[in-house]
Amino acid sequence: MMRAAVLERHGGPDALSVVNIERPAPATGEVLVEVDACGLNHGLDGRTRANGAGRVIDFPLVLGSEIAGRVVEVGRETSDEWLRRKVLLTPWKAEFSGTGEYLPQERHKPFLLRGVHFNGGNTEYVVAKPAELIRLPEEADLIEAAALPVSYTTAAHMLARAALAEGETVLVLGAAGTVGIAAIQIAKALGARVIAAASTLEKRAAAQRLGADFAIDYTGPEWLGDVMSLTGGRGVDVVIEHIGKATWSNSLTSLAMGGRVAMCGASSGHQLEFDARPMWRKNASIVFVNSGSDSSLRRVVSLWCEGKLKPVIAGVFALDDVSRAHEMLSRRDIIGKVILKVKA
Repeated sequence: MMRAAVLERHGGPDALSVVNIERPAPATGEVLVEVDACGLNHGLDGRTRANGAGRVIDFPLVLGSEIAGRVVEVGRETSDEWLRRKVLLTPWKAEFSGTGEYLPQERHKPFLLRGVHFNGGNTEYVVAKPAELIRLPEEADLIEAAALPVSYTTAAHMLARAALAEGETVLVLGAAGTVGIAAIQIAKALGARVIAAASTLEKRAAAQRLGADFAIDYTGPEWLGDVMSLTGGRGVDVVIEHIGKATWSNSLTSLAMGGRVAMCGASSGHQLEFDARPMWRKNASIVFVNSGSDSSLRRVVSLWCEGKLKPVIAGVFALDDVSRAHEMLSRRDIIGKVILKVKA
């Protein structure tokens, strides 16, 4: 048996309870990972817990998509080289091509996410295939590692899809959210100039501590003027957009010639309208991003191991305090990641 935080129904943080469930055993071609830490996400864990986020959830469910731990057992036909290795798990169940690129299990269906479509890492042990593991150095901080798989990978994939180049200027909206924090750090590692847009003075200060060159308030009517002033009237090369309806028009207007918008969400509303004429006159592009890829995650891990990324941790909670962790997760004033420290 093992302990797990189990979701039996939709609801608030009190819908989670820590119980004993059957400990899995690795099948042929699998490994057993002892979970050290698991990152929480508002868009995945919080919304799945609250209402399913438009998905039909099979209860009971163990949440948790961002899993860091150590391999403690290998199944038949699995190399012993994985034993006792620190690892980070991909958040999706996937097949992999020969080059290591992510491919959905079923090409025309959404990919299957841990902690959403099947049990995740808010538990003491999980099984996985070696292709779903990224080996970490022995000195790796597993709490920090558990902050990487979703937000950082999404941000990296957005910047890759937008083809951000060294010396370009990127506007990061919602800059103190987990995707925004990741986008700032990755963009700076790529040699870009960053304008961070956040809703409070505290969040803007945090964005600049993370490396943003400028920080502006996107909640007022003048923020487009701020962007144009900071770019000498040229506009920005890339916009990282996950606010949606409230910022959409200004995001498009803020683009320079050849500019690109990368969008992974729409917290203020999904119904978006725009005049297409300025877009084609600018040779502008819009790309939509859902999560990331195996290669994006591996790039993130490499940058982190090189010391170029530093996850911001808002709070660390024991497994027994999972409800308190979800209470923090739901607050709009937090800056950084909420982590469950599963292993005592």
